[in-house]
Amino acid sequence: MKKFLYPLSFIYNIISELNRKITKSVKLDKPVISVGNITWGGSAKTPVVVEVVKYILSLKKTPVVLSRGYGRKIVTKNSVIVRDTNKILSSLEMAGDEPYMVAQKISCPVIVGANRVKSAEVAKKFNPDVFVLDDGFQHWKLKRDLDIVCVNAANPFGNEMIIPAGILRESLDALKRAGIVIITNSDLVTKERLELLDGRIYDITGKKSLKACYGNFKLKNMYDNSFVRPEVFNKNIFTVCAIGSPDNFKNSIIKLGLKIKKEFVFRDHYGYSANDIEKIYKQMSDSDIILTTEKDGIKIKEIINDGIKKKIFTLSGEIIFNFGKEKFEEKIAEILR
Repeated sequence: MKKFLYPLSFIYNIISELNRKITKSVKLDKPVISVGNITWGGSAKTPVVVEVVKYILSLKKTPVVLSRGYGRKIVTKNSVIVRDTNKILSSLEMAGDEPYMVAQKISCPVIVGANRVKSAEVAKKFNPDVFVLDDGFQHWKLKRDLDIVCVNAANPFGNEMIIPAGILRESLDALKRAGIVIITNSDLVTKERLELLDGRIYDITGKKSLKACYGNFKLKNMYDNSFVRPEVFNKNIFTVCAIGSPDNFKNSIIKLGLKIKKEFVFRDHYGYSANDIEKIYKQMSDSDIILTTEKDGIKIKEIINDGIKKKIFTLSGEIIFNFGKEKFEEKIAEILR
């Protein structure tokens, strides 16, 4: 199949390169840090966005997150303030699942809109010290002071072909633009595979990659928001997810020693209906539970009754650096100076 799609990949790459060269980039009056990837699909960039914002906040600076808001049910012409410094102001439908999740986890303004130059104008009311672009590596309209690129160790470059024949958004040479490359899910591959990937990225960029994984996991019940430690959890699990890399979710569950009974995988950013979850619920016994991601949980919670919520848990975690946290913080602090 890929040999038939290769001509389309060739055309896609030419258009992408042309678009990059002819697009006029705007330089904002405050620094811009982008977090993105070079592939289509999950690379843990959203948790990295959260980690970037948390560090900026620890420096007593004001970041504003700018996101396109991909997958929004309600698309508006103007930018939408999802949250200000104090509270969430928008709905899930107007924000999109990932920006809404980010807004729940951090205490800084989050703004969505296709035109992030206009979103930056809206953000001026918050007197920001820095802008953080969510999924901004291929966003040519804004000049960046730092590009952070996430590479998924479990599936770094697919078959190394560009969309639609492969999962690459650009050729691998694009990694040269990155100020920082973070190899995410570094705990889901062998040491040998990690070293090979590290070497490959170094050959392209001349820079040492940072290594990170997802950890400090918590299981939270959807009904009463109570937490359960993963190590004492002894239920049979029905997994439900609609994310870019469902295998990463599955492997995290296995790593925790939990027992997966059945898997339900939907396309990324899927808009669940109550019927979707009710069908799964009817297949469960009293000793079974549903385990889903934070991103999926915020969508599912809005459409189901309390009885089903009692049987659903979300798996949350955070980025943990295995190597290079000091470099990560040093680079961000340098940009802010």
